[in-house]
Amino acid sequence: MDLVKHPRFPNPNPGEEETIKGDPSQQNATDAVYAYFDSYTDKLLTCQKCGRKFYFFAKEQKYWYEVLGFWNDARCIHCVECRTKTHKVKKLQKEYELLQKLDNPLPDEVRKFRITAKTLIKIGCMKDRSKVGKLG
Repeated sequence: MDLVKHPRFPNPNPGEEETIKGDPSQQNATDAVYAYFDSYTDKLLTCQKCGRKFYFFAKEQKYWYEVLGFWNDARCIHCVECRTKTHKVKKLQKEYELLQKLDNPLPDEVRKFRITAKTLIKIGCMKDRSKVGKLG
């Protein structure tokens, strides 16, 4: 079984998954689901993007639901590697949009724009190569 490794947490041995206490007062439940988590346990899931198995750790769950404020019906569907890649792509796309809007870009900004555009093309997020030369 191909199991994704998390950069911060070691994968547990089967049957040795960690369980930690939850704090329902820190959680958000939707109108449709008034369920709160009294505890969190490491869960073995399958990534919907790459199809590999990964653990959604109890500590991650607590962080999602009690610190970040995710709704209790939100589910983790991607492994940490796919989530990281998605965040990087979104960051590149935002950077591209900001650079594209510049009226009089500096040479460094033009260089950064071209690198960003070429990267987005390379990873398949942008198809139109003519946009690379947009800033001169």
